[in-house]
Amino acid sequence: MATSDDFGDIITRSARLWKENLVDLVFLSLVFLLVVWIPIANVGFIAGYTRAILAVARGGKARVGDIFGSWDCFGDLFLYLIIVLAAQFVLNHLPFLGQVAGLILSIVVTPGMYAIIDGRMKFMDAFSWSFQAVRGDFVNWLLAVLVGAIFSGCGALLLGIGIIITLAWGSLLVALQYDRGQPPRVIIL
Repeated sequence: MATSDDFGDIITRSARLWKENLVDLVFLSLVFLLVVWIPIANVGFIAGYTRAILAVARGGKARVGDIFGSWDCFGDLFLYLIIVLAAQFVLNHLPFLGQVAGLILSIVVTPGMYAIIDGRMKFMDAFSWSFQAVRGDFVNWLLAVLVGAIFSGCGALLLGIGIIITLAWGSLLVALQYDRGQPPRVIIL
C-alpha cells in the first residue's frame, strides 16, 4: 500500500516535469482546448491528450499530433464515458449524497479511463480494474484526482485563459499516480 510520502513524490515529480516541458505542454493544452468542444470526436481528442501527458510523465515529449492520432481506443472509451456520464446524471439528481457519490464515482473511474487509453483495455474490464486500483490505494487516488483538479483549475481563475498553462500540471499528477499501479498493457503485433 502506498503512503502519503509517495503522493508528495508525485507532486514533486509532476511540478518538475511541468516546468521542464512547459512550452510544449502549453501548446499541447492550447490545441486540445481548441478541439475538445467538438461532440463525439472529443473522446478521441481526450485519448490523444492523455497519451501525450503519459509520454511526458514517462520521460518523453508532448506532441500535438498525439491529440489527433489516438482513435484505436475510441469505442471502448466512448462506452466507458457514456456509462459514467449516465451514472453521474442520475447521482446529481439526488440531494447532497448524490454529489458525494458523484465525487467518489469520479475518483473510482479515473484509473479505468487511463487503462483504456494507455493499455487498450476493454471498457468492462476497465471498470473492474479501476475499482481494484482505487480500492488498493484509495487515499493516493483521492489526492491525485482532487489535487490534480485543483492544479488544473487554478488557471481558470486567471480569466479562464490560464487553464492553458495549468491543465497539464494537474493531468501529469494523475498520470503519475496511474503509472504507479497501471495494469499490464495489451501488446498489439
